[in-house]
Amino acid sequence: MDVAFRKPCAGVAVVPVMLAVVVPPASQAEEISYTATTTVFTDLTHTERDSRTDTRGGAGISGDVGANWLSGPHRLDALYGGTLETERSSLATGDRDNLSVRGSSRYNYFEPGSRFDFNAGHTIRSVRNDTGFTLDESAYDTQNAVNAGAGVMFYPGELTTLRLGGQAAKTWAEDDVQDGESQSVEANLSRQVSERSTMFLVGSRAWEHEENTDITLDSASVGLDTRLENGSFSASVGVSRAESDDFENDAVIGSIARQWQTSLTSTRISYDRTQTSTLLDLALAPIPELGIEDEFSVRVQGVTLNDTVTLVHSTQRLCDLCTLNFIVRGSEEENVQTGDETWEYLAGAGLGLAVTEDKTVDLDYRWQGDALEESSSIDDERHQFTVTYRHQLTDLASWGAAFDTAFTRGLTDQDRYQARVFFTLGWDGMERAW
Repeated sequence: MDVAFRKPCAGVAVVPVMLAVVVPPASQAEEISYTATTTVFTDLTHTERDSRTDTRGGAGISGDVGANWLSGPHRLDALYGGTLETERSSLATGDRDNLSVRGSSRYNYFEPGSRFDFNAGHTIRSVRNDTGFTLDESAYDTQNAVNAGAGVMFYPGELTTLRLGGQAAKTWAEDDVQDGESQSVEANLSRQVSERSTMFLVGSRAWEHEENTDITLDSASVGLDTRLENGSFSASVGVSRAESDDFENDAVIGSIARQWQTSLTSTRISYDRTQTSTLLDLALAPIPELGIEDEFSVRVQGVTLNDTVTLVHSTQRLCDLCTLNFIVRGSEEENVQTGDETWEYLAGAGLGLAVTEDKTVDLDYRWQGDALEESSSIDDERHQFTVTYRHQLTDLASWGAAFDTAFTRGLTDQDRYQARVFFTLGWDGMERAW
């Protein structure tokens, strides 16, 4: 399986950031591309909680800006977005401003055959540091993370590569969320065993400091990546040890994944077992790319042992003008110090319909559930269903309307109904220096 999709073992979360981007040889021409969108909207939102109802009228602006730069061994990818909205309540409680920001940027220096590589990045995301869903996305904590690292390559043979590297990361967030920092070192030995298969042996040590807590994570694993005619396969198995002044824990870790790829469909099923920590998870977890991915997983504090099963499928076989995506995921997180367990479940589907050349309709549904005592008993859940109509006026301008309904059940019972009208203007361009 391609390195970009291989989930790291415990404490090794820093390394795939450096290896995920495959950069063409330095002889390739310089290329710069950029994109930006701005959306202005007005909406009407009705919420019900217990016996209290509230109707809010709002107006706001959202947008994103992205850039990609490629020049020989240098590569930069960045995408940031945000939403600012002002609402007025029917309860005469005054205006309320909501602001949410998310995005990431990554710089990589990597040249095939070179001795050295370097990477640096920044991520801003919303995080849920406790159980309990809310329908107000601006109510989640905003967390920033920066990380940087470097490595040196050795070539013991034509088919063998040894990489020694290090990485450092720092996180900070709003409110009472703890700041933290981490460092890690790793040795990665890989050997191409056939035209399509590569075996690897990875060993690492990571140090985390968060307020008065110091944690050390050691791990070692062996694995195989194989490219197949219809997709890819990867597997790994290893051991991990977490240690601090208060506890120590040994665990078996590993992963297995299979991906099927055709011109019209893509299917991936995977199982991952990792031992990691709060800081490493927050600092280095990737920003979800699919709209139906979970952006607000519970972040269990301390060192956790995680088991996750995921199925993702995308197809255009339903009809010539539609695309269906869906995801199903279940995970268990156990705090190795306290033994507390949390089960998280996610199911989502998205259907895109091209009504005409310039008119589209999207239907999206997402469900999330948390089980706090037993895996089969859902204690808190959130449902959301959205219908969006969009009319493309020009290549860069469009208008549309959306209806969104969402509700939570369990720790809180809350319903939300929202209607929105929007206008979007975009810019994109590309420059090449030959």
